[in-house]
Amino acid sequence: MKDIATGYRRLILVCINERQAGEKACSQKGSVEIHKRIKAGVKARGLSRIIRVTRSRCLGQCQKGPTVAVYPEDCWYGSVSLEDVETILERHADDLK
Repeated sequence: MKDIATGYRRLILVCINERQAGEKACSQKGSVEIHKRIKAGVKARGLSRIIRVTRSRCLGQCQKGPTVAVYPEDCWYGSVSLEDVETILERHADDLK
């Protein structure tokens, strides 16, 4: 095993989990579009080399979803909407400009 240097200072995970019909899942609540908007916001700020925005499968919080987790801060957000994307970016991207 080798340690790797990624250059990333922050990781933003967006749950896009899908489940069978009748079971709550983040993807059913718009998380795919939330992921796209966060990723676009990071890119627009010129921070794609230091902030990794990635899709995640279940983070164990689908009942509270859509769910977004930010590391290394260990901040978790539930019931995220498209309107919340800018607030997440202000809290976790703008300090790295």
